[in-house]
Amino acid sequence: MKEIDYFKPDEIWEVFNVKSEDDFREKYLLKGKFHSLVPETIINDYKVVERLMYYSYFNYPLIDEAFSKSTRIFEASVTLKLEILVLKRDGFEPLHSKLTRLKEVCSNDLFEQWIIAKKFRNDFAHREAGALMGIILMNAFKHNLNLINSIFLDSSTILNKESNLKNLLQQSEHLEKGLLILEYKTQKILIFGAKPFATGIINNSNKSLWVFIPITGNKIIQQVNDFPPSLILKLENVEINEKGLKATDTETKEVIQLTITENAENVEKFNLHNKRIAEIEKISPDISLEYMSMLKHKTTKEIADFLYEDW
Repeated sequence: MKEIDYFKPDEIWEVFNVKSEDDFREKYLLKGKFHSLVPETIINDYKVVERLMYYSYFNYPLIDEAFSKSTRIFEASVTLKLEILVLKRDGFEPLHSKLTRLKEVCSNDLFEQWIIAKKFRNDFAHREAGALMGIILMNAFKHNLNLINSIFLDSSTILNKESNLKNLLQQSEHLEKGLLILEYKTQKILIFGAKPFATGIINNSNKSLWVFIPITGNKIIQQVNDFPPSLILKLENVEINEKGLKATDTETKEVIQLTITENAENVEKFNLHNKRIAEIEKISPDISLEYMSMLKHKTTKEIADFLYEDW
């Protein structure tokens, strides 16, 4: 039997254009980030996840083992939170029961996310031989780490975050399906919807994540990747009024302006956009659903990044 070289990089990383160990560390190693209320035992436990992720450079399936460990840390966090609240019960208690008893200290939306994390925990505890998800778990790592952090937030912080997002959604309801002009980076972009998807609470306090969807314009659309990409921006100093909004792009510090338009030329462009989409759907009935699915995936990733930066 040929002796295993345990420090030989797994060849599969070449497929993902990873050129070296440093390149892998830069592109794929997710460092644990935690807020001040997360217990030291959880922080130390997560270092095992980081090690397993790092060693996947030499053995690709270790990605799945790293994620499995992160799901166990999620369950351990739930148990520890109950202990902190003096609600822990003696003997075995199913994870679902533990989460249900924590529901009163979180929001309904966050509780639903915890239930999804529980499903991941169960799935990775009872896997079939040879099962491998690999690199597609990368965004799930960040999402699960965010949920571990969320368990140790004060209930008032959780509810305040939910309230901030709810208020933004109410204030911007008239922008969600309107025809608007976005002035961004010296450009004027015609879009047909703007909506906030997340608000910050710690490092991202007073910041929010917004999605803007441009119309197709004159671009030829034959497949889903031909749709113009959505703009997802992290904003601060958001001021909303009946005509639109004004804010600062957190990354560039540039002021952006969003204005409702009823200009006849812009309305005609939007009508042409709708007509073209209808014509495309006659040929490819599912293309709009594919686009919305792609948009949802991109938005989910950006939300995970936004929350990760918050810790």
